Amino acid sequence: MASPLPPSLRKTLDYFAKYNYPLTADELWFWQHGTRISKFKIRNLNSNFKSQISNWQLRRQREKFSQVKWKIAKKVGESLRIFPTIAAVYVTGALAMNNCPKDDDIDIMIITSPNTLWVTRFFVNLFLWRYRRLPGQTSAPNKICPNLWLDTRNLKLEIRNLRVAHEILQAKVLWDRASVHQQFLHSNSWVSRYLPVAYRESTKNFKFKILSLNSNFKFQISNLLNIIFFTLQYLYMKPKMTSERVGLGFAFFHPRGKIRS
Repeated sequence: MASPLPPSLRKTLDYFAKYNYPLTADELWFWQHGTRISKFKIRNLNSNFKSQISNWQLRRQREKFSQVKWKIAKKVGESLRIFPTIAAVYVTGALAMNNCPKDDDIDIMIITSPNTLWVTRFFVNLFLWRYRRLPGQTSAPNKICPNLWLDTRNLKLEIRNLRVAHEILQAKVLWDRASVHQQFLHSNSWVSRYLPVAYRESTKNFKFKILSLNSNFKFQISNLLNIIFFTLQYLYMKPKMTSERVGLGFAFFHPRGKIRS
């Protein structure tokens, strides 16, 4: 007779089931919600984690679609190194978990140096014009969607819930100019309340040394210039904005419901 799953593990499986993403025993250990049940114990539970065969077939299929998208993401991400004001580039959303439907776009997060976010965003959008998802497009297979922006003074996220905790720990670094990822996870240590094992494993090799990015760039774009570019872009976006959140050092363009594990 199968042993009943502890409530935290059942909640974890239910969370991923919303995204048609079944878990192996080791993945269940890593992503467990709010507990630190040992890997040994989870591996030895007499539960069938692969009970929904169709979901495993779907997961494998999406992994194949994701391989194509990863090639595009890495190529485009690498091209963004030409911008000295970009500190780090991440893949987020469905692709970060290799769970992309065939017609999905490619979500990325860009972290910039202080007082450069809106200047950088303006020129990055021009640079990626052929490759990015354009405003108003309902479907943009394999197009780049730079929908999360932060500067290094705004790494701590204000919205704190389980979904955001997953997004933070699922994000995959394409490149990182100055240990920004360490600062990002350190700034959002609150996620350990939701995903204690995942946070511990993601940070166990970090030294949490807070680094200054200013010396890494040959020039500094003034705060005034950033304000001007922010104002112009905000006035352009304002009539179309719904749930977006923007400020001088952050921009969240993720539509509700789009995030997939």
